[in-house]
This record gives sequence, structure tokens and C-alpha cells, in this order.
Amino acid sequence: MPLASTPTDLGRPTSARDLRAPLPSAPRCADGRTGSRIACPGRLAGLAAALIISGCKAADAAVELSKEAGSDDGALQVPPLPADGPRLVALRAGTPVLARPQAGARKLGELYPGAAVVRSSEPYGREGCSGGWYAIRPRGFVCAGDGATLRTEVLSVLPAPPDMSRPLPYRYGRARTQGAPAYVGVPSREELRHAEPDLDRHLERVQRSETQLGASANDVPLDARGVASGPPVLLPGGDGIGEDGRRTEAGYFLSPTPDPIAPLPPLAALGVELGAKDSARIDLRSALKSAALRKGSGVAITRTFTTGETDGRRFGATPDGRLIPVDRLQATLGSTWHGLDVEQLGLPVAFIHRHDVNTWSLGRGKASPNEEELERRTGVPLTGKFRTVGGVRFEEARDGFWLRAQDLVVIVRRTRFPDFAKGSQRWIDVSLANQTLTAYEGQKPIYATLISSGRDQLRDPGSSASTARGTFRVRSKHVTRNIDPREVADSFDVADAPWVIDFAPGHAMTGMYWSAGVGEAQGFHDIALTPIDARRLFLWTEPQVPEGWHAVYSGGDEGTLVHVRP
Repeated sequence: MPLASTPTDLGRPTSARDLRAPLPSAPRCADGRTGSRIACPGRLAGLAAALIISGCKAADAAVELSKEAGSDDGALQVPPLPADGPRLVALRAGTPVLARPQAGARKLGELYPGAAVVRSSEPYGREGCSGGWYAIRPRGFVCAGDGATLRTEVLSVLPAPPDMSRPLPYRYGRARTQGAPAYVGVPSREELRHAEPDLDRHLERVQRSETQLGASANDVPLDARGVASGPPVLLPGGDGIGEDGRRTEAGYFLSPTPDPIAPLPPLAALGVELGAKDSARIDLRSALKSAALRKGSGVAITRTFTTGETDGRRFGATPDGRLIPVDRLQATLGSTWHGLDVEQLGLPVAFIHRHDVNTWSLGRGKASPNEEELERRTGVPLTGKFRTVGGVRFEEARDGFWLRAQDLVVIVRRTRFPDFAKGSQRWIDVSLANQTLTAYEGQKPIYATLISSGRDQLRDPGSSASTARGTFRVRSKHVTRNIDPREVADSFDVADAPWVIDFAPGHAMTGMYWSAGVGEAQGFHDIALTPIDARRLFLWTEPQVPEGWHAVYSGGDEGTLVHVRP
């Protein structure tokens, strides 16, 4: 079966005037976009720039390039780098990894602030990069300059890297109130009062509303494949859980970095390094507050710290280096729900489609409801047998009870497969009508779950909120990425959604930390999954994201197939 042509790129909103940090030297993102309303993905991480820009000098010597050192896809081949080699540290969100040591070369991936990747000891040329192009592990080249540095001592003041071992790679929160501030440096007391005139009243309200929190996506134990291996377990000392077994909101944001880290440099110290002209001096009061978040907007927190300058108030650093007072955030834990490991169970399986569904017992011509009830979205392995009693169809569960077909979404055992479903070919089967997703290796089912696709379901994706239909290949994968506000009906903004898998322009599979609403078509174009399911697919699909990278781009036919059908 030939691959369908990709749909028209409907585009993601690029206006970010109200949230952009006013840095004179970087009016646009590194890739030419202006970013989302939360943060520009190519924006310089201001918290470390003062320590970096003046010290990014590369080695004087440059490695000579051999004429034959190339590959079929245009990527330059270099000798393997040892795992214990020197490191290059990324400073910008979206720092590009290129196939060749020259500007304009094909992009292989991206790094985010705080990533420390193994590099070559010498640069491979300086064309378009005065600091030198360094080869990194396992492939590609990065320019040492305002987007990356050789000085590893700056890691202590950069955002912490994502935790790839858990369903949520960062802690997440949503803005409690309209206008929650994001800063590009540590504000002074005066600057806090200017940016947050309601600060005293706000802190009083927060102190009176200490919240006890339940289970998080990160409390669910996972096996080596990323499949849930049991119910959530709240371990004392983990993610804000005290010895009494309870999780508090303050503790949840405290735990990433319980001890204060080095003070972060204020934006005022960056004027010379950022290239600000004397005639265009930065207004510190407006520059420090770079964003006013809409109520409910989601952000990721990589680490937290306190400083005496702000009277011990705790701030969280976002992945792109902005600082948000954690008292302005409501902890967002992520759903503990997940799909079924059909690699072990096989098909068919069902998911309960309604609330409070009874199991049934069937006799001769009679169906009787049992006292047992199953919650909505409960996964149930089926035998494949069915019976009709009184005009109602019942499906048999492998545990011996029966369920009404009208209460279920069923993923059946296929008898026919697409032409590409052969051998060990990995592919994803998405049913928009049923709001289900099944991962296959050839004709063997691996994983099955519920999704939330574009809300217009089967309409034309070029003129509606429908998800594109056809057969595609994974184009790129991002550990986190901001998403189009239309995915949440433009009611708030979403930064750093986890485990994003692009399969067509403007269409992606993405983890959803802000809701548990899978099973219903309610997005714009994306296919949303709960964090556990999204991570499972992220780890399983090709291409793999190299260690330390934040994104990888597919080349040729290496991307896993995504088959989206009505």
C-alpha cells in the first residue's frame, strides 16, 4: 500500500508578543519561528548566558575533513566518540544538531538547555560558526556559540534534563490565576512588587489552601518496555510524599531540588553579552517579567530553588530557562490510566465506554446484572464469543462474566491486514471512529489503548479539526514540545507536552498531562494519549532519540508507520 500524501500544513500559531522575552539580539527563534504563547523554543536560556557568551571559545585547531567522509543521506561520517569524552552543553531550546558541520545542513535533532552530550575534542571546521562545529555522540554536529558551550560548569544554573525513565519527564503545574508571571532572571523585591501587585493577598490565599494530592502517573511502576506492571505506589520521600504517606502540593514542587542552587543571574547583567545597544537599553522592570500566563496554562518545572533576594520564595525553572513562582502553580500529576499489554494478552480486548457498567450472568434466554460494576475505561480481555439475549448482544470476558456490547469499545482480532504488515514491521493502527490505537509488529498486536483525536472526527482535516487520515511515517520525535492551543479549544496554553511523535505536518501523537479525557474525540488535529501510553509508544517507535537529545528527525524510510483510518 503506498503512503498517503501528507495533508496541508495548517500551521501552529506563531504569535508570541505577549510572552516573548524582549531580548534585542534574538527577536526570533533559531529555526525562524516565533514560538508559542508560552515560550519560544529557540530562545536563549537567559539564566546562564552571562556565564557563557564571553567564554565560548573553541579549540584553535580544526579537524581536517576527508573528501570521502560522507553517507548516502548527506550526513558526514566521523569516527565513533568514546562515552567518557568531553561534553558540550546546550543553552538554547531547539539547539540544532546538523548532519554536516555547516549552517543550513539537514537537521538531525535538537538539544535543550542543560543537555550535556559527548563531543569531539576538536572542532570539524568553523564555516558559519566562529566557535567551531563539534561532532557529538552518536552522530551530527553542533555549533559552539550562543546555543551551546564547552563550559560544563554552567550545568548547575541551567534547567535540569528530563527524566526519561518516568511517564512524566518533568514536574508539571497549571497557572492558578490569570496573569501568573514568568521571569527571565531572579527578580528583586522591588521587581516582584511591580510585576505582582497582588502578591501579599495571593500568598495569604495559598497558605490557607494547602492541598493533599493523590496518585500521579509517575507513581505507576513500569517494566523495561514501559508497560505498567501494577497499580500506583506512593513511596515515602518521592515526589512530595511525606513519611505519613501523603503528598502535598508544596512538597511536590520542592522535591526536584530540595537544596537551593546557585543564584541565577538577573537580566540586567546580560546587556553586553546579549549585544544590547546603548541606544536600546533594556527596561529591567518589563524585561524580567517575560510572560503573563493565562489561567490554567500548563508548564513543566525542571528544578526549583530559593533565594534570599525573594525572601525565600521558591521558583521553578522551565525547560527553556524561564522562572515561575511555584506558589502560582497548581500541581498537575498526570493520569494513572493506561492501555493493555496485548503482546501478552492478545486480542480481542474491550474498554468500558460508559460510567458504572454492570457485569452480567447469562442463563437460558435470560440475562441478569451482577452487583459488580466496572468503571469507565476499564480494560477487559475478551474471549471473542458473543451471545444475543432479548435482542441485546453480550460479549464474554475471559474472567467468565458477560458485558453488553453497547457499553464497550472493542478492538477485534484482525483477519485482514494492510500490505505493509509483514515480518517485524512496526506500525500503529488508529481508528478514529472507535478512538482506539493498536501497535503492531507485523501481524502481532503489541499494545492497545484509547485516544483522543481531532474533535471533528471524520471531516476534511484541511478545513476542520479532524485528524489526518492515511498512512504516514514518523517524521520527528520530541521529548517535550509546546502544542497548539486549539488542541484544548484555545482555553489555555500548554507548554512542554511530553512524548510528541509527529507523523504529518500539524498532526502528532502527544502525551497529555492536563487531562485524562481519552476515549472521546475532543482535540484539534493531534492524537492525545495519557502519559504512560504516550511514553510506551515513544520508546517503541523509530527513530530512537539519542541519549541527551531532546528531539530527533526521521530520515528516509526509518520512521515507524502510522495508519490512521475512519
